[in-house]
Order: sequence, then structure tokens, then C-alpha cells
Amino acid sequence: MSSTVVKPGRAAALKSALESAFLAVLASGVCLWFLISETQVPGEGDPAKLTMFGLGLFAGLCAHFAYMGIALKRAQRNVVLWLILMVVLMPFASVVLGILLFNQVQDMEQHAQDDGAERAA
Repeated sequence: MSSTVVKPGRAAALKSALESAFLAVLASGVCLWFLISETQVPGEGDPAKLTMFGLGLFAGLCAHFAYMGIALKRAQRNVVLWLILMVVLMPFASVVLGILLFNQVQDMEQHAQDDGAERAA
């Protein structure tokens, strides 16, 4: 974890990026689910639906990578290394990174509360 001074909005900005990344991967998961369910019966899939679900899956994953990159930058971590790991080790690296960044947010919020209590005393 970093030993820098915690700025009040930094934890909220990092948390917002993580939530957006989660919603993006959730949307891509829904598109993947619909894509798989449409192709269960051979020859029955509507090409337009399949194309739209495929594009939705691609867009959701791109948004997920973008928001995770933003979260990494806000957390002052190595963006390039983690994004390469996320692409190569999808979805495991995303899960590990999400847990690490979420714990960092909790630590930042705890330090901010402790600093506020010290100032009030």
C-alpha cells in the first residue's frame, strides 16, 4: 500500500472506478449469456442478434479494461503490467485486482476516519 497522504476524494474516485468496472463486466457477462443461449439450437440463431450480443460483449470487456486502468492509475499502481495480466489471465487477474483495490479503498477510508478523529480530539 502507499504511504502517501490520503486526500478526501481519492478513495471515492477509486471506488467509483471499481464500481464502473464491475458493472461493465456484468454487462458483458449478460451479453455472453444471451449469446450462448441464442446459439444452443444449431441454425436457429438470428444473425443480427448474435452480432449485437457479440458487440455488446466486446464493448463491455473494453469498458471493463478501461475502468480498471483508471482505477489502477488512481491507486498509483503499474497500469501496463496489470492490464497485460488482465488480458492474459482473464478473469482471474481481474478478480485479484478488484480485491486488492477494494481493500486499498477500505484502508484509505479507515486512514481518513482515523485522521479525522485525531483532528477532532
